[in-house]
Amino acid sequence: MWLDQFEFAGFYVAKEKGFYKDVGLDVELKKYDSSLNLLEEVLNKNADFGTSSSSLITDKSNGKDIVLLGSIFQSSPLILLALKNSNINYIEDIKNKTLMITKEQQKYATFKSMVTSKGVTLNDIKIIDHSFDVSDLINKKTDLMLAYTTNEPFLLKEKGYESKIFNPKDYGFDFYEEIIFTSKEFASKNPKLVKDFYSATIKGWEYAFENIEEVAKLIYEKYNPQNKTLASLIFEANEMKKLVYDKNGKIGTITPERINLIINTYRVMGLIEHNINVDDLIYTQHLDNTIYLSNEEKNYLNKKEKITMCVDPNWMPFEKIENGKHIGIAADYIKLLEEKIKKPITLVPTKTWSESLEFGQKRTCDIFSLVMTTPQREKYLNFTKPYLEIPLVIAANINTPFIDNFQQVEDKKLGIVKGYSFGEILKMKYPKTTFVEVENINDGLELVRKGQIFGFIDTLVTVGYHIQNNYIGQLKISGKFDEIWKLGIGARNDEPILTTIFEKAINDITANQKQQILNKWVSVNYQKEIDYAFIYKILTASIILTFIIFIFYRQYLLKKLNAQLNEKIELEIQKNEEKNKILIQQSRMASMGEMLENIAHQWRQPLSTISVAASGMEIKKEFSTLSDEEFYEAINHIKKSTLYLSNTIDDFRSFFSKNKTPAQLSTNHAIEKVIELMGNTFMQHRINLIKNVEDIKILSLENELIQVLMNILVNAKDALKQTLGDEKYIIIDVYKKENNLIIDIKDSAGGIDEEIIDKIFEPYFTTKHKFNGTGIGLYMSKLLVEKHLRGTIKAVNTEFTFMDKIHKGALFEIVLPISS
Repeated sequence: MWLDQFEFAGFYVAKEKGFYKDVGLDVELKKYDSSLNLLEEVLNKNADFGTSSSSLITDKSNGKDIVLLGSIFQSSPLILLALKNSNINYIEDIKNKTLMITKEQQKYATFKSMVTSKGVTLNDIKIIDHSFDVSDLINKKTDLMLAYTTNEPFLLKEKGYESKIFNPKDYGFDFYEEIIFTSKEFASKNPKLVKDFYSATIKGWEYAFENIEEVAKLIYEKYNPQNKTLASLIFEANEMKKLVYDKNGKIGTITPERINLIINTYRVMGLIEHNINVDDLIYTQHLDNTIYLSNEEKNYLNKKEKITMCVDPNWMPFEKIENGKHIGIAADYIKLLEEKIKKPITLVPTKTWSESLEFGQKRTCDIFSLVMTTPQREKYLNFTKPYLEIPLVIAANINTPFIDNFQQVEDKKLGIVKGYSFGEILKMKYPKTTFVEVENINDGLELVRKGQIFGFIDTLVTVGYHIQNNYIGQLKISGKFDEIWKLGIGARNDEPILTTIFEKAINDITANQKQQILNKWVSVNYQKEIDYAFIYKILTASIILTFIIFIFYRQYLLKKLNAQLNEKIELEIQKNEEKNKILIQQSRMASMGEMLENIAHQWRQPLSTISVAASGMEIKKEFSTLSDEEFYEAINHIKKSTLYLSNTIDDFRSFFSKNKTPAQLSTNHAIEKVIELMGNTFMQHRINLIKNVEDIKILSLENELIQVLMNILVNAKDALKQTLGDEKYIIIDVYKKENNLIIDIKDSAGGIDEEIIDKIFEPYFTTKHKFNGTGIGLYMSKLLVEKHLRGTIKAVNTEFTFMDKIHKGALFEIVLPISS
């Protein structure tokens, strides 16, 4: 729908990186031509897919048989652009001015809604063909041009000129843009092709925004008919990134609620006349979690009652059998695969990995959940492509120097789990080394702790997990090997069709799903190698001695000044209570400011709908053209918009409710409520919000919990706003541990200064400086957690691995009792 630039990066990446090829598609990208009608190209079968604007909704109302697959822009970047010195200050000023716009753009409802709402029509403007050259604004060939916030304002700035921007969003018209669509007929006949094309495209977009500089360079060198600078392409990418993600961090989302809101706006504006069935407009089969199987594969699964599975019974965090259930990383993958193939996968209980391998050879198990190929196993198993690739490391005593090559430990005793595939490989590669086989990782690490073997070899994930849980201060990861453990599904080779089915299912797992699973189970923290044992002993002795002296002195004072002190204590308690009430109120007022800003943004579009509907009725009444049908239709739009505004107010009032009675609440609902109250503030600042939320029911005070979470998230957002680059993350982990609810919120903002981290919960202490912080948010959060929610809260600095990179930031941990 436009000339080559970063606007279409996802398509370029999917083609150049082979994402289309991986799903068996040969995709040709048809370039922009002002003489072509994009919609007709698709309907006339000259193209299979197209991209266009929200005006596709008006096309659907006019009988065009199309379906929408996804929208790249969640918020349209479309603007009306003029020079700042043009004396065009209001929409009304564009009458009798010259506007550069394409024939296709003249149909864009986002643009038409904005100008029409101010009483301007296309007949009031001098229309000329679009040149896509901002120089035509400078040389006065045109007064205005339709443009994108992501592109032309930067090009003008490069030439030394400032822009005057009219953004439909500021007038309440915030619509989807760059919608991927196809004909209903094509989608019905080719569901697998549509799903494969869409999935590969979204994968391309995800890669593009994760690797902006690399992709910008690709476009600069290969897709650049406009001769844009590399800097302008990078600017375009970063501006786009603010507009493409939905509130859950996904690309491509289209919701019926948003489409209905757009339809109502169009109807009020008089842009559509016929009813639209939203379910017939939005295509959803390509989002189904199932996979497309051949008839042979379907018949195989239909005849098979269940699929039996063997696992490693003690290999956390990868997998484990606990109370007869399969848990861990592999278990979460198996759940996804089970959903995709629509066939139950049943665990075969075993006590050791060796026993699992024996069961596999006897055909007791159809598959292994997580296994690496070896020549021995190929005798009875076929293997899918790996879905996990993990480096091997060695765990040794805490005082062991770093090991940078295997030759340093070639003459040592090293432990490995019996039956593990890399054991066979290492024995062949290093024949001089003595390898001690153990039943499981716990046995191996225990031998290292006791000094009976030098080190234990396993994956980075498993060794890191067990050291953090059981051996902090005793063992450490002392070295990393070149070997990578590639792990996938192993399926019985006498039924080879099973392998192809699981291969398809694994290919259908998204990068986002993979990352969510890893986030849930793995958070490898890197700490300095300090032996605290001796320090702890000294501190403990000092504390005990100090405590004894304090008790004696305290008893003496109490006997002498008991009455006086009690009076003072009571007075101080009263003062503290009053102070705390004031602080809580101040904090809520600070939260109110943040929320009011978000509510103002949410109210723009429904308020515009009400204004347009009322104005439309008024004009038609004056000319005696207002029919009863139009009157009631306009009233209906006003009522719907009013209901939306009312619901927003209810959410606002609920947050400030004084109800202090504990009630059962859902953690998932509470987290979603916080994000809803904060609006699109994360998207505006290009912050990726990652949620790994286990939905747990807890008896507590919802409003207090929401306020604490908002305080922490606002602090994280403010810190990330000041960081450079695109890797801005806030990760929320919610899980159950024993009889407690744990909420961990960490960010990638670099952490809190170690000199002040112990003071951040003090009243009026702020780390924000530049942000004009009040210093009451975290103090109030601690007060609410400890006094009202009966829990604990702490903050530490942490390093964690996300998207294969190490990030540093602050970690806030809230621990709450699940029930009274």
